[in-house]
Amino acid sequence: MASIEKRGSNSFRLVVETGYDVNGKRKKKTKTIRIEDTKLLKTKRRLQEYLSDQLYQFKIEVSSEEYIEPEKLTFESFIAKWKEKKLYQKSGKPYSLTTSDVYWGHLKNHVLPVFGNKKMEQIKSLHIVDFLDSLKKDGARKDGKSEGLSGATIQSIFKILQVVFKTATEEWKIIKVDPMKGLPQPEHEKQEMNYFEADEAAECIKILYQEVDIKWRLYFLAAMIGGLRRGEGLALEWHLDVDWDLGGFHINRSISKTVDGKPYVKEPKTRSSKRFVKMPNWYMDELKQYHIMWKKEKLLVGDLWEGDDHQYLFHNGFGEPYYYTTPTSKWSKIKNKHKLKNIRLHDLRHTMVALLLEAGESINAIQKRAGHASAKTTSDIYGHVTNKLEFNTAEHFNRFDPKNTEKQTGG
Repeated sequence: MASIEKRGSNSFRLVVETGYDVNGKRKKKTKTIRIEDTKLLKTKRRLQEYLSDQLYQFKIEVSSEEYIEPEKLTFESFIAKWKEKKLYQKSGKPYSLTTSDVYWGHLKNHVLPVFGNKKMEQIKSLHIVDFLDSLKKDGARKDGKSEGLSGATIQSIFKILQVVFKTATEEWKIIKVDPMKGLPQPEHEKQEMNYFEADEAAECIKILYQEVDIKWRLYFLAAMIGGLRRGEGLALEWHLDVDWDLGGFHINRSISKTVDGKPYVKEPKTRSSKRFVKMPNWYMDELKQYHIMWKKEKLLVGDLWEGDDHQYLFHNGFGEPYYYTTPTSKWSKIKNKHKLKNIRLHDLRHTMVALLLEAGESINAIQKRAGHASAKTTSDIYGHVTNKLEFNTAEHFNRFDPKNTEKQTGG
């Protein structure tokens, strides 16, 4: 049995009976809904249709045991339901697999241990503020390091909490007040991009030619000269991406995860990340040599080939692309062995941008080569590099110092 009870001028209680308890008393599930649409409230037939539809949906939730009374709903229970329905982004679209894994890690490692057993309606803004402050203190990390979480990680946790509580208030109407509303986003200082200076880049290339096999040499040079991201390099295939006529790579895919033992191939980071990257002639000449070696290697492998119809440039010897973290490990070993400047693999990409800026290349051209969404993005990310160049540019005019010109003219 189900019914609708009017509770106030714009509120109604839905009632669904679910049988009897051990004492013979009827068990009920109730849900209160509030209608803010004044026109709907004034139209009796439409109002009845709306309420009947809400009651029908409520009966389905109760019968399928999906309905959880708000006053009994814990944060952990809500997150389980939220994760199941993949309502990750504010738009309702799921995040990419990589991003959702990162956010789920934040929830599991940091948020659920604190708020998991709390009822949703009991979590207040002050609890959130105290929690975020605790993340800055020693012991907050889960990797054994003593210091607190980085500002970027805390900001990421803040953003996922925003989405969670917005879903609970605006979309699912589980709670009335959003504890995140009005809270300022935590600030963090953006780290300056690290990169090789011109002489350091030259030394690195020298070592790549002396000590590193052709496969990895070409991979790391694609990052340093072409600005390819780690996953973009791993996803390259001969027949799809190498353009011998134009002399470069078409970037259309990326590998950033491994799922069930298989590479997770997806589109690049953003729409603008799809691009053509022109490479120097000497690089393309060596790539042709490597292509010949690659084809011979495939023939030798024979039936052991695991790449199917794929033709990954950089593979494990049997056609499968390298595990997505392998290039990072390989770069770390090369860097440490030869005592190169301590920069990350991704900083090779930053090196390309910095060297092009120093060479006087336009921001727009660099933006397209790097696959940034706009020239402003490039300028914002590499602001410290452009500031340094602006300073150096101004230095060129010191030769026009009036004191110097007076001496030159004998005045």
